[in-house]
Amino acid sequence: MLLADDDLIVQEVVRCAGAKAGLEITAATTGAQALEFAVSMQPDLIVLDIEFPDADGRDVLAKLKADPRTQRIPVLVWSGRNVNESDSRIALALGAEDYVEKNNAQVLIRKLERVLFRLEETA
Repeated sequence: MLLADDDLIVQEVVRCAGAKAGLEITAATTGAQALEFAVSMQPDLIVLDIEFPDADGRDVLAKLKADPRTQRIPVLVWSGRNVNESDSRIALALGAEDYVEKNNAQVLIRKLERVLFRLEETA
């Protein structure tokens, strides 16, 4: 799994929660790095923050879904901003699997497990 989030504390929390769930996590700290890693790693899943110092997560998502090399990788968008109906609608319209609030890593892990389970069923 690729975790694209510039907050190092968030990365560590997700790594710890993910390790308990058996997920191997690689982190990207910029939008550009997220795009680069997605192409080179071809992860099973991407968790994408909505805000980066160098990019808007919605733009990164649009680029991921427009690129034939990454368009089939499921993406969960998550944000520390207050839940914004517009953000979630835009993310889903751009092809995100789901939109998750950043306030609870366990909710994120449960959603990740559901997406990965669906992927295994269709494989």
